[in-house]
Amino acid sequence: MDAVVLAAGAGTRFRRTAASCPKPLYPLFGVSLVERALRVARQAGCRRVLVVTGYQAEAVERAVLKAGRPWVEVVRAEGWERGNGASLLAVRGRVDGPFLLLMADHLVDPGLVRQALAEAQARRDELLAGGVLLLVDPRLDRVFDLPEATKVRTGDGGRRIEAIGKDLGTFDAVDTGIFVASPALLDELARLAAGSEAAAPVVPGAGPPAGSQDRPGDPLPPAGTETVTLTAAAGRLARRGRLGAVPVTRGWWIDVDDGAALAQARRLLLDHAAASGGDGPVARWLNRRLSRPLSAWLASAGVGPNGATLLAFATTLAGALAFAAGQPWLGGLLCQAGSVLDGCDGEVARLRLEAQPRGAFLDTVLDRYADAAVVAGLATGALAAGAGWGVTLALALAAMAGMPLSALMKDRLQLLRPATGQGAGAAEAAGGPRTGQPGDGSPRTRRFDPMRDDPPWLRWIPGNRDGRYFLICLAGLAAAPLAGLAVVALVSHVLAVGRLLHGWRALALRQE
Repeated sequence: MDAVVLAAGAGTRFRRTAASCPKPLYPLFGVSLVERALRVARQAGCRRVLVVTGYQAEAVERAVLKAGRPWVEVVRAEGWERGNGASLLAVRGRVDGPFLLLMADHLVDPGLVRQALAEAQARRDELLAGGVLLLVDPRLDRVFDLPEATKVRTGDGGRRIEAIGKDLGTFDAVDTGIFVASPALLDELARLAAGSEAAAPVVPGAGPPAGSQDRPGDPLPPAGTETVTLTAAAGRLARRGRLGAVPVTRGWWIDVDDGAALAQARRLLLDHAAASGGDGPVARWLNRRLSRPLSAWLASAGVGPNGATLLAFATTLAGALAFAAGQPWLGGLLCQAGSVLDGCDGEVARLRLEAQPRGAFLDTVLDRYADAAVVAGLATGALAAGAGWGVTLALALAAMAGMPLSALMKDRLQLLRPATGQGAGAAEAAGGPRTGQPGDGSPRTRRFDPMRDDPPWLRWIPGNRDGRYFLICLAGLAAAPLAGLAVVALVSHVLAVGRLLHGWRALALRQE
């Protein structure tokens, strides 16, 4: 499936209240709004993305095309001043089937786009018959600036939109700006552009005027000068019973319309980036509070997730060297700093929409090397402080064996939970490979969460990586590297054995 990103508007309110640059080019954490829409569409599996430009078209086109990606094309809209519907008409004749439609100035949870494409696969006959699907949000209490939102009234159990407009008196959801459209939407816009029923009211339950049904191949009247909006075209489709609703129940989105919305968008992105799941108690209540502003700064400075991974690794190595050099207090602080930075790579990846399996792979491998270096540093520091060779070597080996077990056991326990979300995935619906990402419909399992999935008596044992490094920090501040080795070895193996017993019981219950 192709995707179309509308990036043609002037963004007058935004430029008046937030920034003077073209709104699609405004960078949020180092990634422009239009680039975010491109990445969301591509990650959802769209094979080609058409970017419609208008206001300051040259600047927007340069930014979009500078990476030389063959799957990105630009289409300049003539008469974009007439409204977003007139801008969308620029792709008429360039898409020949259902397509994903996104707004460059809407920030959306990638899971919502995957939901839209999965629903498009399930309702493909509806789209091929000239229908249009619109993601709508019935969670009105969570909508930012509700008076400015485009409202909808749904029917048929929430599957059909009966009325749409900014000034609806009675409504039960709002437009998210995520469409899966058919070429029939473009035909409707062309009629509006020519002045045909441009001001027709949206009357729920009213049938189409006699003779108004679309006939493929009908000539379109010449263009007029009226404002042409997607909402007006959607209203006409709603009257004909051809505007389907896809209600969302989870995920987030926001229309970045002005300075206040921009500030809220920053908060939403940071909240989403920090809510990774899988954190132990130290990471959840200490490290994330510190990593959040660090990740925002790193992402805004153009540092990618792999750069954050390398920074965390280097900081932890410096801590190991400080322990070995007889500076345990510095070693402890640096190891804790490395633990905080270890959460930044994932946050930066989510902030910049740059999550990749190879990045997670690099992080996992470097974490294991960092753990080994810290154990070696603690052992060297303990020997320098007068500890015996035998006890130091025994504790170092015990710690070295136990530290990797936390990640290993989490991975194994995650596989014990049955996959959810069976069915056609969003990427498959878009014509691309199945991604296995949350929300795309592919078989998947939720990430292991120690504070949720461990038995209650295990949740507060600081044997996960965040807890171990906090204990190492305390040992460094107390100038007790040998005690640090002992405590790390103990909590690592207690956690591993506890998870082994928990997993064993779970498997036994499944086999009964």
